[in-house]
Amino acid sequence: MVNKSSVYFTTLSLALFVGLSAIATSFPATATTKSKPIQQPSLNRREMRVAGRLRFRLPRVGAPKTREPGASRGSSSSSCTAQGKSLMALLPSTNVGLSVAAHPTFFVAVPGTSAQEAEFALYDGEKSTQAKYETTFPIPNKAGVVSIRLPQKDAPPLVVGKTYRWSLSLICDPEDRGADILVEGWIQRVQPSSLLSNALAKAAPRDRPAIYADAGMWLDTVASLADLRNANPKDSSLISDWKDLLKSVNLGTVAEEPLVKVDISQNPTP
Repeated sequence: MVNKSSVYFTTLSLALFVGLSAIATSFPATATTKSKPIQQPSLNRREMRVAGRLRFRLPRVGAPKTREPGASRGSSSSSCTAQGKSLMALLPSTNVGLSVAAHPTFFVAVPGTSAQEAEFALYDGEKSTQAKYETTFPIPNKAGVVSIRLPQKDAPPLVVGKTYRWSLSLICDPEDRGADILVEGWIQRVQPSSLLSNALAKAAPRDRPAIYADAGMWLDTVASLADLRNANPKDSSLISDWKDLLKSVNLGTVAEEPLVKVDISQNPTP
């Protein structure tokens, strides 16, 4: 039987050998401006986030703000979440996640809530107020890490090299949207290098999180590891990897929360 740690170590060694590196980029000044050409600088150890058997390389990105917990959309002082608990995007401290996927999966830690519905929206860049895609969907009332996959049928594919803003809102009061609890994050789709593509093509599903992590693809790292956990819910090594990965970006407070999948493809907003 092949030792699981050995498999991870071999995968990481391969990824480091081929030199998969993080992406340096800047955010667009307007909704229609594309990011600067992707560069591939090397990273030193201080720029790495080490998580158990996964080695996540934190990319140098010019984030518009740091990761923050969810807050009320308006001036309402009411809340529909458990006291002391916050809505939190599962992103690095830069509040930006890179992905090679045209229709990526987003992750948000949702506290226990009395809200019945949530709204997901995707925007072009920082200043755009017109959503490219938005939908409302039922939200579980128990705390958990909610995964939201951008549907291929209803949502346009993300453009390579472009940065998007996304948000998730808990609709606390349908009659007063100012009472929504809102969290925002950023995503940029990147073109995978031939080395990354080849490594992924040859890799078993269990090895892909380590390859994505070494390449700095946060959203793909989390999504591939979440898929493995959903398929193997009692696998202690996957549970440990998940906890270590979240702790490495200071999200340890939600590392124990269960994974919750929601389907947002049923009710896209026209």
